[in-house]
Amino acid sequence: MRHMIAALTLTLISTFATTSATADISWRAGEMGNGSVMVMKDRSGAMTHVKRGSAGGVHLFDLYAGQGSAAEFLGSYKVNARGEVTETMAIDGAVTRYTPHRCNRTLGKCQFTVTHADGYVEQRTRVTEAVRGGLRYWEYGADGLMAEGAMQLDQLGASKGGWKKGRSKRKTRTRRIMIALK
Repeated sequence: MRHMIAALTLTLISTFATTSATADISWRAGEMGNGSVMVMKDRSGAMTHVKRGSAGGVHLFDLYAGQGSAAEFLGSYKVNARGEVTETMAIDGAVTRYTPHRCNRTLGKCQFTVTHADGYVEQRTRVTEAVRGGLRYWEYGADGLMAEGAMQLDQLGASKGGWKKGRSKRKTRTRRIMIALK
């Protein structure tokens, strides 16, 4: 009986290890047509993401505060074929680049460089693990832990909701309230 329990335990451990090691946490933004809309909501209000186009495996999304015709344009962001953020553009034209990308869809330890619009450069490390139905992450900068969170993913790898907290340790919960694919 003891051998059977040990064998079952080893089987479960190897199954979960294989599942998390081979989990796909990518966001397949290429499967979203131009004009697709995703609305996320937290305690501050709604944020609307609209896909504007693709070129060379890079997908451009516009970001709005609010939803519908009253939404206010905030800027844009670019993601690669795996949904890794490579660049953000603010409404005033300020560009922040993430080299090679922001590591938000890479399992394990991933290092990246942030080049801010003012030229300030910083190194960051993100550790991401697959969890049932999504991912969990910790992001570190020069001063230690900067942010952590978790996200539930749909069949495209798009966020269905989750939580995050920064240095303030205040947890913000988000949830998707709408997705309209084209």
